[in-house]
Amino acid sequence: MEQSTRFRMEDIPFDKLEKAGIHRDFVTRMESHELKDFLNGFRSDKLYTVNAKINNEEYRIPAKIRPQQKEDGSVDVKVHPIQRLFVPDEFMGHKFTKQEKTALLNDRSLGKTVELTNRNGQKDTYYLGIDSKTNELVPLRTKNIQVPDKIKGVSLSEEQKQKLAAGEKIVLDEMTGRNGKKFSATLQVDAANRNINFSGFKMEKEKDLDLKEEKTKGAKQKVS
Repeated sequence: MEQSTRFRMEDIPFDKLEKAGIHRDFVTRMESHELKDFLNGFRSDKLYTVNAKINNEEYRIPAKIRPQQKEDGSVDVKVHPIQRLFVPDEFMGHKFTKQEKTALLNDRSLGKTVELTNRNGQKDTYYLGIDSKTNELVPLRTKNIQVPDKIKGVSLSEEQKQKLAAGEKIVLDEMTGRNGKKFSATLQVDAANRNINFSGFKMEKEKDLDLKEEKTKGAKQKVS
């Protein structure tokens, strides 16, 4: 693998991971995109069972992991265990409004971009989301998401691209799935998974049947 990531494979502290209960061959089971993201310092896609001591008791708990560079330049392992779903009053210098908390809890996404301050005091623009596996609040710099010109065969308008880039939802019709069938869905940037999330799928055939039934019978019941 070319060195195009923040960390190299030899930087991974395998000895610390093995002490935490994760065998060093876990990287061989990662897909290429997973490994690249992991070496760039992002959380693992999968949950791993790690050793943990809570109130002097030993436990094995599920958690995501990521490499993290310490101040002395060495690389450590950051563990992200499953936690209670909760949105704090403030996060990285941003104070949440009641509406923002509701959006995060209901949609697991803030639905917009926001300026945050990292631990070094640097400000940047971020997306915010809640990890569906760990319930952790996850920030993602907007520069890490590139909104494409076309998604599933459908060209995006400038307005659609701007809304997606701003963290908002858009509905896209006439997309083509792997099975060759047309479908529509709601799209939004997913900060926790570092991609554009699809939800509210609807097959175009189903929609056409709905319209046909409404025209011929005046029925409003959705075809399942």
